[in-house]
Amino acid sequence: MEGGADSALFVCPGCGLVHEPTQGGLESFPAVSASVTTKLMVSQDVRYLAVWRLRAPGWNRIQRAVVSGEGFVYVPAFSLMRPVVQRLGVSLCLTQPVLELTSGLPLQTTTRPSLVGAAEEPESPLEGPDFGAVSPVVVSREDARVLAQFVYLAVESHESHDLHAVEGDLTLEGEELIFLPAVWDTRYMHESNWRLLLSEFDDLVA
Repeated sequence: MEGGADSALFVCPGCGLVHEPTQGGLESFPAVSASVTTKLMVSQDVRYLAVWRLRAPGWNRIQRAVVSGEGFVYVPAFSLMRPVVQRLGVSLCLTQPVLELTSGLPLQTTTRPSLVGAAEEPESPLEGPDFGAVSPVVVSREDARVLAQFVYLAVESHESHDLHAVEGDLTLEGEELIFLPAVWDTRYMHESNWRLLLSEFDDLVA
């Protein structure tokens, strides 16, 4: 199993299970990862970032942004740094990407989707955090619900400076741990230097 002293859950790439400490011992459930959907070239090793996804049926702003289905709150689970949680959480919430989910973690962690247009990656990008192909999970299920309220307030204040007009606590339903494909790219400073390999993020620039 992979995970350090700060890990809230432990990932086993070999068996594809996530192990969660509970009062009754370890409980396991299958890891779920999103497929790479970017249309741009990828010349770096793909990493998979742990993110909690929670249903938010009463969040009108997000429901209006969803073409069909449910709206979600996304809480990065691989870092406790405020900028990472806020920036990536807000980006995912505002974008509401359509994810192609598969059970388990991909065995092949390097991919090169077909090149569309003239987009190119830097020849020698900084490697970023050294946690291998699969990120740690440092945010527990309970903490994800707390941080979801923080992300909610960050989204609501994204276009308004009057937090007094923001409604109270957001109603949340369920938590799902998903590993999103990404590469470290310092040109994506507004996403905490992570480029998510999802087609919805292909037009972002630093």
